[in-house]
Amino acid sequence: METRYDKFELFKNSLSSLKETSKDSDSKEISYMTESDLQVVNFDKVKEKYAKKLGVSETPCSNDALYLSETGNYYFIEFKNGKIQSNVIYNVYNKIYDSLLIFTDIVDEGVSFCRNNVNFILVYNEEKNPNKTDVKEDKSRVAIGKHFMKKGGKRFVRFNLEKFEKLYFHAVYTYTESEFEQEFVQKYSIND
Repeated sequence: METRYDKFELFKNSLSSLKETSKDSDSKEISYMTESDLQVVNFDKVKEKYAKKLGVSETPCSNDALYLSETGNYYFIEFKNGKIQSNVIYNVYNKIYDSLLIFTDIVDEGVSFCRNNVNFILVYNEEKNPNKTDVKEDKSRVAIGKHFMKKGGKRFVRFNLEKFEKLYFHAVYTYTESEFEQEFVQKYSIND
């Protein structure tokens, strides 16, 4: 049976569960940021195969997962289980840039395609990043921002990632683990 990932060999050969792509093995014990079995592309594997195919010695950075919805929208997903500090966000920026370059080469499309069809989601650990980080955020700004954006039917984007929206991505989301389950996993697990 053909899947929506079959069009691109590197994607088809790098399928995984969302749970596996959320694996955090940096800490003393292995943990997962979601238990979802939703099928996604393990973009770390894509990056490794892509770099090997080119014969480059330095491996680029990459986001954790890529999901293609039934409607043709792509979602890059990056999981961050630790405390988000400036160096972590800098690393996320590098992952965005490298992943987009790899993605556009594989699908043979330009940045304008990404602006119309590709979204970015950062899933973070709420306990380790309650409302204040050293990424030009303070507790009041985050709490007030979330409150008013929700009232206005809009979403609040943390960690200065909103700058990528409309420049490279159609939309950018920052979710806690529970928000990710409600807003993404439940929606696409039902529709798949």
